[in-house]
Amino acid sequence: MAGSDDLRLVRSVLHPTDFSSGSRKAFAHALAIALIRKTKLTLLHAGGDKSKSWELFPSVRGTLEQWGVIEPGSPRSAVFDQLSVRVKKVVVREKNPVAACHSYMVDHPADLIVLATRGRGGPARWLKGSVAEEVARSSDAMSLFVPSGGRGFVSPANGRLTLGRILVPIAHTPSPQPAVRFATRVARVVGGGVQVTLLHVGDPEKVPAVTLPDESGIEWTTVVLGGDPPAQIVAEADRISANLIVMTTDGRDVLIDALRGSHTERVIRRGVCPVLALPVTWTDDVLSGRSIDDVVFEQEQREVEALKSAFRGAARDLHPDLADEDHREDHTDLMSKANKAYEKKDIAELEKLRKRSRKKSPKKTESGAS
Repeated sequence: MAGSDDLRLVRSVLHPTDFSSGSRKAFAHALAIALIRKTKLTLLHAGGDKSKSWELFPSVRGTLEQWGVIEPGSPRSAVFDQLSVRVKKVVVREKNPVAACHSYMVDHPADLIVLATRGRGGPARWLKGSVAEEVARSSDAMSLFVPSGGRGFVSPANGRLTLGRILVPIAHTPSPQPAVRFATRVARVVGGGVQVTLLHVGDPEKVPAVTLPDESGIEWTTVVLGGDPPAQIVAEADRISANLIVMTTDGRDVLIDALRGSHTERVIRRGVCPVLALPVTWTDDVLSGRSIDDVVFEQEQREVEALKSAFRGAARDLHPDLADEDHREDHTDLMSKANKAYEKKDIAELEKLRKRSRKKSPKKTESGAS
């Protein structure tokens, strides 16, 4: 069992689904990660009718029963009561999946997006890019791309984890250090016996310096190859039968990438195995060489201060003692809802309540003395 700080940055998982058979493997990965982390899992479908689409969502309880995690016939509440996994299924009318995911994540940010890709055999998309890549590019979250036809590290049949071989491509830019640290954290989930291959494609005299954690149970190997980086990454992943590739990505920053996609995207399109992409904007603090635990702690402190600030603002606008007689009853109800939103750490709800208060309570105007 993983320690309490393992992969602590994954506190919410979003899995966009089109209900296709090809997304079944990605769903299994999203559910397994939520189960390991005991966190929130949101299943999102774009362009559907809620009344007709609901039954098409993959069955969370049915899958967990098949995996032997909960007893057959368990009630819906068992997923949270027994496993501490809170599942939410969302149907949005927006038909464009990229726009739908982006719009949803504005108000409901996720730490990890788990996306299904077509994998090998699909036609090349040089300029347009796949939906999965566009969804990931529009977000600053970590993205896990799971090919429908390639290897996975979670078995849809029984939920078994296979994470014995991890590949981490390393280059000077962007820094590979965050990917190394995350590979280490992922390796802890399986309790050791993991081989991590660091792959540099380029000049053997210019291999980036990487700090390797002092971690028992991990065998580190460095491989240096020449040639086209994406092609060599895929070839090495095939050679070692990698279960996961972890890459730091800085998106599209040169002309050739504007035409063909970033190195990460070109690896994803080959579909050899799942790829975990860490956006450089998301890992800026880590690049300074500071402990990732310090970064997480500071981020949590910022979130706490943001929540407190939002609640103080809500209290100023909503407190019944500060409302006139005509609006006191409404403010009592709104303040009660604000207290519940604060307990749930729901900043978005606090802001919505403040807006409702302003609509209900027009600004007072001064009147002359009678």
